Amino acid sequence: MRTDMFYEFDANDRIHGMFFNKNMLTKKRLVDSINCRALLTGNKHEINRANSMENEYLDALSPISYISRTRDCEKFLQDRGYYTSPLSSEEEYFPIAYSVLIYKSINQFERLLRSIYRPQNFYCVHADTKMSDVRRKALESIVNCFDNVFMSSKSYDVKWGKITVLQADIICMQDLLRYKKWKYFINLTGQDFPLKTNMEIVKILKAYNGANDVSISNNQAKFAHRWTNIKSFPPSVKPYKGSLHITVNRQFVEYATSNKTATQLLKWLVGTKIPDESFFSTLNFNSNLGITGSFQGELTKAMAVYKSMTRYKIWKTDKSCNGQYVHDICIPAVEDLRKIHSRPELFINKVYWDYEHYVLDCLEESIRNRTIDNILGMIDLDISYYSSLYFVKHALRVYDI
Repeated sequence: MRTDMFYEFDANDRIHGMFFNKNMLTKKRLVDSINCRALLTGNKHEINRANSMENEYLDALSPISYISRTRDCEKFLQDRGYYTSPLSSEEEYFPIAYSVLIYKSINQFERLLRSIYRPQNFYCVHADTKMSDVRRKALESIVNCFDNVFMSSKSYDVKWGKITVLQADIICMQDLLRYKKWKYFINLTGQDFPLKTNMEIVKILKAYNGANDVSISNNQAKFAHRWTNIKSFPPSVKPYKGSLHITVNRQFVEYATSNKTATQLLKWLVGTKIPDESFFSTLNFNSNLGITGSFQGELTKAMAVYKSMTRYKIWKTDKSCNGQYVHDICIPAVEDLRKIHSRPELFINKVYWDYEHYVLDCLEESIRNRTIDNILGMIDLDISYYSSLYFVKHALRVYDI
């Protein structure tokens, strides 16, 4: 498999006021050894072929290779196929901020970055303190090739179920607020991958019109033990269990990082179990706090019908995973590609580059080719689905985004 087979960027074609190379507008099979289009449609013959090859065509750039290649950033960006100009005015004027928490695969991080990168967006990268020196150097060498991608100002030893998971995201939130233009924030890990193009994400976020996508779990009583025997929680708030993964407006980020109530809540959560799953949901579902975009509807109904669009996760309880489970979340196999490909969520969690690598390879090819469709004006997206979501219809709006 050739992982470098992408597009050249000499401008000679003008579409909607933007210049594009004709070669750039040609959809291609980026994966040589398998027919990704067939895998994405669930073709059994191609699935069997993929399974028979296993890791025969597994390929990845090493950290040392990244260090070497990024000595010439201009060539690196061109060779790796980064979009270095906005692809539409709609995207240009709706910048998005991302945090990306990474602790192992530099190759997978770079492929994630390449798939979500746009010059108008902003990206904060948090490297776990456990990361090896050579991986950190490779990561920094990639980041230094961009003006709008940067390392977080502080690093944590991130441990599952501990406050450090949350602290890593919060430090990136604080760092990203130095940049004035972005409208929404999405937090990612190195094992996430987009299911939507940047153009599609922009259209979805515009449909949200300021609403925050912060999930809340059903049956809150089941999780109350997480804060039992902890001293009384901060005044004016009731804790709720949700998820760490969020898509929120800028005002929510400002509140979460600087408001006194949020600071008190964060301090209180240090003594609780799995605090990262309670911080954002508690802020978003205490309607009395008046946070822009927070939920203002019927809470019991929200718990029953809430559909978060930030991440697609195949839970062990779904019993529909053809791959393997890590922390009760499916690491998908090629048999799962068909259902993954058609999901409405923005990203999938989790994908491993070195397990069933055709999953990542084919999702990457699909996103790249759908981006070309977007450039040509072809977008297969039902915006009304997103604008009619319960959390969108019942969000506190101070003004339109």
